[in-house]
Amino acid sequence: MNTHTLTHATDADWPEIIDLDARAFALPAPLPNAEIKEFRAKVPDEATFLIRDQGIGAGTTIIAFSLYYQLPLTVPGGAVASTTGLSWVSVSATHRRRGLLRRMMDAHFEAWRAGGHPLAILTATEGTIYERFGFGPAAYAHHVHIDPAKATFREQPGEDSNVRYGTPDEVRSLVPEVHARWAANRNGAIGRPDTWWPSILADRSFRRNSQTSDLHYLLHKDGYVAYRINARDRTAMVEDFVAVTREAHADLWRVLTSLDLISSVHASLPVDDPLQYLLTDARAVDMKSRPDELWISILDVVEALELRTYDTDGSLVLEVEDGYSDRAGRYRLTVTGGQATVTRTGDPADVELDIAALSSLYLGGIYAREFAAADRIEASPDSLRLLTRMFTPPEAPFPGTFF
Repeated sequence: MNTHTLTHATDADWPEIIDLDARAFALPAPLPNAEIKEFRAKVPDEATFLIRDQGIGAGTTIIAFSLYYQLPLTVPGGAVASTTGLSWVSVSATHRRRGLLRRMMDAHFEAWRAGGHPLAILTATEGTIYERFGFGPAAYAHHVHIDPAKATFREQPGEDSNVRYGTPDEVRSLVPEVHARWAANRNGAIGRPDTWWPSILADRSFRRNSQTSDLHYLLHKDGYVAYRINARDRTAMVEDFVAVTREAHADLWRVLTSLDLISSVHASLPVDDPLQYLLTDARAVDMKSRPDELWISILDVVEALELRTYDTDGSLVLEVEDGYSDRAGRYRLTVTGGQATVTRTGDPADVELDIAALSSLYLGGIYAREFAAADRIEASPDSLRLLTRMFTPPEAPFPGTFF
């Protein structure tokens, strides 16, 4: 007899949910009460799904949990998509391989479709879980270590660097506004709703250890940096870098690479960030890894493809496979003046790919030719060249927010 029941979370469930989350994600301790209170303001009960096992002992136990945020995502061309940000997905180690994740995902997809969202997004702790549901990695970053001793800029600043350390009041006033300006114009950027800022700006102690400092904020009228110092090895760890203009980008990095007694600056950069080319020695920027920062699953193929813009005009018939949901079919993508019209069609396919591959192409973070080389896309050489040109945006996607 199946004793597993799926419901939404209620206030009474959250202490157990917090404990499950701490175990699942190997946290040293559950979230503090102040953080939980702010977190609850971001997630209504109907955006949560939990599964209880009613056959354990005399009571019931939560054995699986997941939730989603409603988050704005800027897509190529500047339109902002309403997305669902899947998060907190966990299944107890005692109940693996019993279909619990699939059951929660089915409930999520039903809710997302009912809400009219064209895209779902997530940040994945493991890389093999979500492709079966149509998710594909769509944005990457370069994790770099920068040697300040070698970071000499080709152009030196004037007498005023335009950068100041911010007071708490200045940070609360300026940072959310600058981030909103940046996110509105950056491909792949995740906007931060008002309910997210109290937790971000609080900088609570559980986010650092005994050897790391509080966050220091460098402010520019068109950008900001939040960083902390690791006293053990004298490194500066950049946790948030936002620059709306090229001038702000250069000014902020000049200050970051001039910090007293700092041996290395660690940061996560967009893959097309120009920092190394601003320096006389590009090797001062040492790339350590290239992790995926955002996964996407296209929920509505027509709406999603018509939402973004394209750099090359043309027409292709895409045959999309979907082994999980109902997105399979042939779609004619016609781009005129950068704007797309998408219709279902019975015409022969020019390109064959699955929904996860199409989702990976969506922001331009992966080139179609790369997937073709891996046998993830089938197309003639001409169709592949057109597909690659269509989906390659002027700048690489960069979400800038982990969730």
